Amino acid sequence: MFATKTLAQGATALGIALTALSAPASADDQDWHYVKDMVLVSNTTPEIVVKNTAANHQLNSVDLGIQGSTIAVSVGGAVECLGTTSENAFKRHGAFLSEGAFGIGRTSLVMQKTLPDSNNINHVSDMDAKVFQLPKNLLANPAIDLDPVALVQAAADQAPDRLQYLRQDHVIMASLPIRWESTCSPYTRYKVKKETIIEAYADESFMTKDVPVKIVYKGDPQLTNLNAQVAKSVPNGGYQQAQPFKITSAQFPHEMPDHVGACPATKQFRVFYQGQGKGQLRIRIAAGNTPLHESGIIAYDSKDHTQNYAFDLGTPNGAATNKNTILTNLRVFVRSKGANENSWSGDYKLMDQAVWKIRCTPQMNPALGGAAAGGYSKDGANGNAGPTPVLPPKRATMPSEPVPALKRAQ
Repeated sequence: MFATKTLAQGATALGIALTALSAPASADDQDWHYVKDMVLVSNTTPEIVVKNTAANHQLNSVDLGIQGSTIAVSVGGAVECLGTTSENAFKRHGAFLSEGAFGIGRTSLVMQKTLPDSNNINHVSDMDAKVFQLPKNLLANPAIDLDPVALVQAAADQAPDRLQYLRQDHVIMASLPIRWESTCSPYTRYKVKKETIIEAYADESFMTKDVPVKIVYKGDPQLTNLNAQVAKSVPNGGYQQAQPFKITSAQFPHEMPDHVGACPATKQFRVFYQGQGKGQLRIRIAAGNTPLHESGIIAYDSKDHTQNYAFDLGTPNGAATNKNTILTNLRVFVRSKGANENSWSGDYKLMDQAVWKIRCTPQMNPALGGAAAGGYSKDGANGNAGPTPVLPPKRATMPSEPVPALKRAQ
C-alpha cells in the first residue's frame, strides 16, 4: 500500500505511472461505492492472426482459423478507497480496501488476478498489473464476445473482389474489454473500546474499458477460383451452359463458440455456405438427429460467393446443474430448389458437423476467491510468453494500526 502522506497524490501519481507507456482507452462503464479513484490501463495492443487453413487453396474451400493457442493481453490498474472520512476523540469513520480483482471481461472477469484481501482499516489502496495469456477459445465467452474469423469473413465478403482480398494481407481493428473490481468497506473505529465495526458490506465497485485489438489476416497468395476458371474455358468457342443450382458447402466456423459460464444461456452461431447457380435453400441445425433450429427460405446466387446464416441456440436442459463439460454434436443439413424448379430437393442433406462444448460454472464474486470462468486459476493461464506487465513504482510499507478482529454490525 502507499504511505498515508502520499495518498493525496496517489490517484494522480498512479495514473501517470501506469499511463506513461500508453494512452488509456476510453471508459466504457463504471460504478463506484466508497471509492476515491480508480485507474485501468493496458500498455499493449494484442494481435490475433487469422489465416486460411485449407490445404487445397481453392476459394470455395477457404477455412479461416486463428493461429496459436493464446493471445497476450496486458492489464494494469489501481484503486483508492475514501480512507478516513470523519474523526473525533472517540471514533473515526471511513472506508478501507477489503478485496478486489482485475483482468479480462466486460460484465464479469473471464480471466483474473485477485488483490490481497484485508481487514486492516489503514489499507485503503492497492495497484497491480499482469500479462494474461488469453486462450483463443475464450474469445467467444459472452463477457468478451470477439469473433476475429467472422470479422475477416465479413470484410472479404464486402470487398469488390473477394478472391483478391483473401490473397492479400490485411489488418482489421477490433476491441476487447478489460475490468477492475474492488470492494471499499465502510467502518467505524471506536478509540476507547478499541473496537472496529464494519458498518456494511458495500456493493462491488468496478470499471471496464475497451482496449484495441489488431486482427492480422495473413493472405493466401496461392488461392484460386477453379470454378471461375473452368467457366471461362469453353472449348471451340462454344457457350457455357448455366450450371444447375447446388449448395456445394455449408460449414460451421473453424472456431466454435463454446460456452463456459452461467446457465441457462444463449449462444449465437453461424453457418457459412456457398454453391453454384441461383436458387433458394433452407438450413436445419440438429443435435445428432434431433432438430434444434430451421431457417426460413434463403435466396442465393453464386455470384455472391460465400454467405453466412446466423442463429441462436440455448444450452440444453439440465446443463445448469452439470459441472462437467457437455459435448453436443451439432450437425447442419441443407435442402435446395433451383430458380427454375418447382419443388425442393427430396430431403435435407448432411453438410457438416462440429462439437459444441458447454460447461456451466457457479457464478460467484471473483474477489472472494472464485475461479475464473472457464476453469482457469485466479492468476490466469500458465506461461510467461508475451510482453512484460506494466508495474507501477514500488509501494511503500506503512506501519498498520493493531486492529482486533472485525465484527459485522448487528
